[in-house]
Amino acid sequence: MDQEIITKGIISGIVDHYIREISQDPQRSIRKLLDMAERTSDGPTQKICYQMMQKMAENKSSPYYEMIHHLVTAIAPGTIKQFGINLGHNAWTFGSGNIRRCISQNGTLLSWAVIIDRRENPQMIPFSEISELVNRGLKTNVYAWLLMTSGTLREWDDYVKLFRAHDESVFALRVTPDALTEEIIEEALEISNLMILLDTDAPDWQITAEQLSSKGVLYSASRLVSTEAQAEEILSGSWLEELIPYQPLIAFTIADDNAPEQTIRSVKEYMWNTRLAQLHPILPSDLISDFVVINRLVAHKDILYRVNADGSADAAENLQFQKTELTCRDLF
Repeated sequence: MDQEIITKGIISGIVDHYIREISQDPQRSIRKLLDMAERTSDGPTQKICYQMMQKMAENKSSPYYEMIHHLVTAIAPGTIKQFGINLGHNAWTFGSGNIRRCISQNGTLLSWAVIIDRRENPQMIPFSEISELVNRGLKTNVYAWLLMTSGTLREWDDYVKLFRAHDESVFALRVTPDALTEEIIEEALEISNLMILLDTDAPDWQITAEQLSSKGVLYSASRLVSTEAQAEEILSGSWLEELIPYQPLIAFTIADDNAPEQTIRSVKEYMWNTRLAQLHPILPSDLISDFVVINRLVAHKDILYRVNADGSADAAENLQFQKTELTCRDLF
């Protein structure tokens, strides 16, 4: 039998066991799980991540225990298991070594995750090219994808086919609240490798957040940062405080391409420090800079790629995306 199949079977059994244990005793079970993971990890990426999480878990009054308890009691165990294995094993462990080899041997342009911007654009490439991009990415062990949308989800059926065709990958779908109809929310519940990323810049996002939370959809919140006013709302702590009753897993800030660098840097530092301080039962993340750091651990290179609606590709090496001469066909 293939060693990878055996490994995934063992991991699956371990995850099932700890989901049950965490629901009963979050603190003890999480610390046991992290200790075991750190001892058995055999790569630098995993060891650094687990050691950082162990350090955070030493805080016995951490609200992150509340966050994880909510996760394992509100979200379907099958979703937690598949999403977690796809992210933790496929994208960060199994995929990382292969990504490093592809970069070293072929000079391939790779980042552990790729953002695909499908926000409305008159020159938007057909969805078939997005499917082909994901197919090519899988061949080089890229398993993580963030798709950004706006307005109505007119391509929802295409997205569903993509998610189901790549059940070993993880997908985050950033959507506006008004795009999430009851039918889409119900279907999203059945897709175990999908996380909804709710746009909280839109008015009345709280109504949709309540729906997602009450139905047990795996979801996180997001906020674009392009102006000083948007940054100030984040830096004051009011955005994270407002999110707490709706129990998203992660709160992502996403830097706009044209935002002032110092503004973006202030937000990044705030999200990083707030995460370490463990102030809320939500994990704060500055998406671009955090994904770049993960890529440094996974692929030993500071880079994150984004495919734009017209098929061009941009790259971020730190805080924001910069224009390149690349297209989506250059990435793999």
